[in-house]
Amino acid sequence: MKVLSGIKNLSFVSFLMLPVLISAVSISALAASKSSVSRTISQGETHTGKCCSNWGDPIEVVEPDKLVPIVVTWSTDYRANASFITGLRVNEGPCAFYGPAFISFTSDDEMYASRTVQFVIMPGDYKLVSGTNTIQVCGGGVFNDTDSVVLGFSTLTARPEKATSSQN
Repeated sequence: MKVLSGIKNLSFVSFLMLPVLISAVSISALAASKSSVSRTISQGETHTGKCCSNWGDPIEVVEPDKLVPIVVTWSTDYRANASFITGLRVNEGPCAFYGPAFISFTSDDEMYASRTVQFVIMPGDYKLVSGTNTIQVCGGGVFNDTDSVVLGFSTLTARPEKATSSQN
C-alpha cells in the first residue's frame, strides 16, 4: 500500500513538473547558439582604407548535410567620412556581397547613424560547406585610402533556414 501511495505522489509531482520541463526545453530549443550571435557593446572600432578588411568578431553557423540558405543580419551604429561598402567573408574567403552593400557618409562628426542589413548566403555560394561555417563582416572605403568609418554598438546573427521538401 505504501509503495502504491508513493507512486501516486511521485506521479502527481511529475505531472506538476511536466509543464515546467516542457517550457524549459522549448525556450532552449528556440535560443540561438552562442556561436551564431555576436554583440559589440563598445564603441570606437575604426577602419580606414579601401575595401576590404575584416570588421568585428566572426561567428559560426552549422549547415546540415544538404545545404540550406543562411540569413545573416548585421546592425551597427557608425560614423563615416565617406561612402563604404560592406559584405561578408565566408570561411576566410573573399569579401562578397550577399545583400545591401552601401553605408553612406555621415555629415556630423559627433553623431552616429544606424544601419541594419540582411544578407542571404545561398547553397552554392563561394566556400559554403556542410558543417561549421565561419562568417565575418568585411568592408572598406570606396574611393580613397583615407576613407574612415568608426563602428559603434553592433550585432551580428546568422541562422540557417529550415530545409523544405520538394513536391512534384
